[in-house]
Amino acid sequence: MLEIHTRWSRSSARFSLPLAPDTVKDRLVAAAEDIRGMRVRYVTARRVVLMSSPSWTTWGDLITVELDAQEDGGTSVEVRTAPSLRLSFSDWGQGAKDIHLIHEALTSHQLPR
Repeated sequence: MLEIHTRWSRSSARFSLPLAPDTVKDRLVAAAEDIRGMRVRYVTARRVVLMSSPSWTTWGDLITVELDAQEDGGTSVEVRTAPSLRLSFSDWGQGAKDIHLIHEALTSHQLPR
């Protein structure tokens, strides 16, 4: 079960995957193209930063995904969302929805390709 923490329109979650960090990063970048309203801002060795589009309920979110290698060869994934407009105090649940979309995209096909 995915546990998401939300406070003042900022959401975060941490989960593990039995895949190498590079595989997780590649899957996330590929999946972002298929998730409606989400685009890749930039990618580094350990981080993928995404942006969700604004809608009538949100100004859009900046989504940071940190990838850390685990000793067993898997990856620890930490996802944090924050509204693109810094003065936002409520995101109407959009951060949690974005985290669920990312989690689903990464866990729907856990077998290595």
